Amino acid sequence: MSESEASSRHDVVLAAIPLTLVLGACAAVVSSLSLVFGLAGGSLPATGMVGYALFVDPPDSE
Repeated sequence: MSESEASSRHDVVLAAIPLTLVLGACAAVVSSLSLVFGLAGGSLPATGMVGYALFVDPPDSE
């Protein structure tokens, strides 16, 4: 695996973390959900992505 491939995968994970929070907030605004439940729903996949980025496939220091 090349260095650019590894960094692009981590860039996608970093971009997807706030994206899930924004999608949860948007879902709360357009539906009858409260903002708290929308953000909580968006934070669950964001938390999973943080765990993946830190523990499953951490960036190499080399």
